[in-house]
Amino acid sequence: MKSCPFGINGGEFPDWPVERIVELGVKVGAQFVELPSSRLGGADAAQAREAAAAAGLAIHVNGLVSALPAAFASARAVQATYLVVADDAIERPDASRAESFAAFRAAVLGLLEAPAHRAMRLALENSIIKVTRLPEDLVELVRFTGHPRFGVNFDADNFYNAGVEPFPYAYELLKDHIVHVHAKDSARYNPAVHGSGKRVLHRAGGNVVCVPLGCGAVNWAGLIARLQTDGYRGPVSLEPHTLPHEMAPGMEADATYLRRSGLIR
Repeated sequence: MKSCPFGINGGEFPDWPVERIVELGVKVGAQFVELPSSRLGGADAAQAREAAAAAGLAIHVNGLVSALPAAFASARAVQATYLVVADDAIERPDASRAESFAAFRAAVLGLLEAPAHRAMRLALENSIIKVTRLPEDLVELVRFTGHPRFGVNFDADNFYNAGVEPFPYAYELLKDHIVHVHAKDSARYNPAVHGSGKRVLHRAGGNVVCVPLGCGAVNWAGLIARLQTDGYRGPVSLEPHTLPHEMAPGMEADATYLRRSGLIR
């Protein structure tokens, strides 16, 4: 069975130089590092590209919908073929839902069809807020936009945090549009179980903490089995939202879990 390209989300390490993120990527056996657009301006882009290339890693870029042109510019500067964006501005306060969707579609199509961007795929990540919180709205937006290189960055744990069943419900709605995956897991925060020295995430449904893949509320075993059965071969990027000293060991443990499952090599 073929495996998926595997990477780590360097956005989890805002204080690390890119070289150190690349070193961790190599250590866990990654094929790419995912870097925030905000860290790839000017000379930083060339430095990141050189560091990744020296280690034999590709770069994926992430950014925000409100800064879509800048995110594409960053992706172009580091020769990224995948750009993941989070929704912070699709539905506009000065426009109707239909007008907001139409404006987003026009922006996406214009950027994807620019000659310098025709090797790029754009993946819209499901969020814990905004219109991308619900899979029904997300699939409507993707279908309305209607571009072959535009799809979904499926974050199962974000769906859980948003109060939506990640698998099978959200997956079944979105499976035909998934082009990129973020991997993390979480559980309702219980101080008696998790202890007090944790990074607690305050979500609409309650407080949660990130835990190793397969140990939380997301049915990762079932999701991985379906991704494999359905022939998903796109990228998988780790992004545990834990404390700084837990991040790198957590990524190593999560990489081991995904490798044992056969999803990555």
